[in-house]
Amino acid sequence: MERLSPNHLHRWWIPLASGMFFLLVITFVIPYSASLYGVKKPLATLILAFTDVVDAPLDSTYCIFVPFIFAWLVYLKRKDLEQTPIRESRVGLGLIILGVLVYWFGLRAENQYFGYAAVQILLAGVILWFWGWAVFRILLFPWAFLIFVWPLPFMEALIAFPLRMVMSTMASHLLPIIGVPCIQNGTALLSPPDVLHGVPIGARFQIDIADPCSGMHSLIALLMFSALFGYLFLPRLWQQWIIFLSAFPLAILGNLARVIMLVLGSIWFGSAFAIGTTEHPSWYHEGCGYLVYAVALGVEFALASLLTRKWTRPADLPDAEHVAA
Repeated sequence: MERLSPNHLHRWWIPLASGMFFLLVITFVIPYSASLYGVKKPLATLILAFTDVVDAPLDSTYCIFVPFIFAWLVYLKRKDLEQTPIRESRVGLGLIILGVLVYWFGLRAENQYFGYAAVQILLAGVILWFWGWAVFRILLFPWAFLIFVWPLPFMEALIAFPLRMVMSTMASHLLPIIGVPCIQNGTALLSPPDVLHGVPIGARFQIDIADPCSGMHSLIALLMFSALFGYLFLPRLWQQWIIFLSAFPLAILGNLARVIMLVLGSIWFGSAFAIGTTEHPSWYHEGCGYLVYAVALGVEFALASLLTRKWTRPADLPDAEHVAA
């Protein structure tokens, strides 16, 4: 029975190199269609185009770090891989054929998302065909984590507006509790009018929950971090899933804290200081964006600590006599 070790590299380096070359060609060379933007570029170039590395906000550039994290995760499993027997699976060949068909369909349909799925399927097929299920089980998380490399701008159109409504509704209920009355108008939060003193509506603050404040931008990044954090630091699968799924409410909680800080900043220092303009947001506005991650990650670390804590019952504690002795 052969094992996946450097000593046996000469037995499979040609098919492996051929498979990797094929993946590189379909990812970096062949022009693919972007259905949303009407351009034809290789899939790897589309990733950079959609993340807009130069001008995009920090929370939209996570995709470019995923391949490096993927390689690091595989490197961490090198000892397990060296001890794992190789048993090639014909299922891998079926997945390779399926991946080629999906890639061709996406090419003809001019939709890059089929190309993303095809590369993911082809990579799974290569692993199974060359090394088998035992190796694939070890590489299952790195393979699944690679999904985060594919940008999904269509999700913003589907989820961003509902999240904006949820965020504005939650903020409109929370602000009066902390002593800040407000009026919700769609996705906007306005200060109420003061007829007695002639203050019109929205004079103290006007906050419109735009797409960046909806939680959509930070949600995917938090999902990626939660998956990686749970996999590396939590021993049990159920703990990992709890941490991963907690990214959904924590993204909302973090952005809710951001909206509250923007409202308070507008009241204390004025709208120009707290918000700025659409083209030139203020430094306070940009700084509140980091609050999303500070709140979400802080709660996530606390939750992980609770999940891994060993609780001691009073009956398990030594009684007073033994302690005194």
